Amino acid sequence: MEYSDKYLLVKKAAKIDLDTDSGYVEFLKIAKESGLTKERLEYYTNAYEASGESGLRALSYRKRMPEDIREVALGIINHYLSIRVSPHLTSKIGFLVKAQYNRITIVEKRPFFGDPSRTSCSEFCQMRYTDFDNRWHLYWKRKTGKWWPYVPKKTVYTIDDCLREVDEDGWGCFWG
Repeated sequence: MEYSDKYLLVKKAAKIDLDTDSGYVEFLKIAKESGLTKERLEYYTNAYEASGESGLRALSYRKRMPEDIREVALGIINHYLSIRVSPHLTSKIGFLVKAQYNRITIVEKRPFFGDPSRTSCSEFCQMRYTDFDNRWHLYWKRKTGKWWPYVPKKTVYTIDDCLREVDEDGWGCFWG
């Protein structure tokens, strides 16, 4: 499917009220007619709802982010994470931050539930930078292990906006 066709399809699907039976049926019809699964159309629609055309384009964008943008973002993220855990828990709970291409992924590290001598690591948040519009996009990890576009309560443009959404966690995607 060409990008322009996908964009028009998703723009139409995003206007549907899925809280009604007729809206849900219409959404399924659009998915079937376009050859997309319901989940794939939901994925594209979430990205569009999160940040319009930029969000849809960000799904497949993998260009390496500029070094200066990466360094500033990592500094802001590391500061945010350093104040996230109480000082008395820092020996047990921590975070890892991985940067690759245009993505920064945050991993929570903590003692394994049944065996505190082992460590458990869980990726829970990803931010993606798109230099075509100098914007950050926020993703959360679904139980299927797939990264999913996060539809924010407030508009997201910067790394600070992403962290604000993670902190507020309005949908319960990051902290439960």
